[in-house]
Amino acid sequence: MKGWEGREKAAPKRGSKTCPLAPGPFPGSRLYLLATVHGDPAGYARAWRFLECLQPEVITVEISRFAVRYREQAGKSWRQRLNQALKMLPPESAGSLAVARVAAQVALPFEYRVARDWGEVHRAAVKLLDAGSVARRHLPRYATELLTVDNLRKLSENQASGTLADFVAAEFHKARRAREGKLRLPPRSADAEGSRRERLWAKRLKRLVDGASRVVHLGGWEHLVPWEGGGGLTKLLADLNPCILLLDEADGDSRAGAVINDR
Repeated sequence: MKGWEGREKAAPKRGSKTCPLAPGPFPGSRLYLLATVHGDPAGYARAWRFLECLQPEVITVEISRFAVRYREQAGKSWRQRLNQALKMLPPESAGSLAVARVAAQVALPFEYRVARDWGEVHRAAVKLLDAGSVARRHLPRYATELLTVDNLRKLSENQASGTLADFVAAEFHKARRAREGKLRLPPRSADAEGSRRERLWAKRLKRLVDGASRVVHLGGWEHLVPWEGGGGLTKLLADLNPCILLLDEADGDSRAGAVINDR
């Protein structure tokens, strides 16, 4: 796609076909679901490590073409608005978790950037699965609502303390419990739009898996784990027996090793 941002400065070494996680190969699944936490500051490097291990023919991302184009066009303006707003807030606001999450929210998502970059290096196809209806409604509101001084002040005052890395680690802890069947959330069946999006992604993934030797999907963990009461790509794609990997397992957690050596 045109209009790419600059490549990640701290990207892992490209072109290597050696798995950095463990000596053994991954199991022979044709579909891998990489469960992410949006805004993960280590997400790009973590995803790159998994892609190096999996060597997919196709990479899919939970984003739409519209969202990518809009973000590329509006990104500079959003960053300027954020910086201007911070000048009108107490100095400590700039270091708050709330502002860190907002900054991550207005950036071009790492899931797309790593798929784009790795796909270019390895000549893998990159497919954007979403339809764009959610982005069309919400992205235009960033400038008028999300990035206002009043909103940032409220977020800074009311949100929990800690770093973005701490927040991401807590989310992965929840994801791990959910994958193990130890976390219960309210039934997601009432989320009609979320269910429609998941069905669309599942339909497109099934079509792609039919024509590829290995497909890797990057998406938010809450859409991937199977929830009680319905929802989740894992259930919709059960006939393909997908392998779910939490992105932080690229750091060498025991779960990642177990999956890699499961043959």
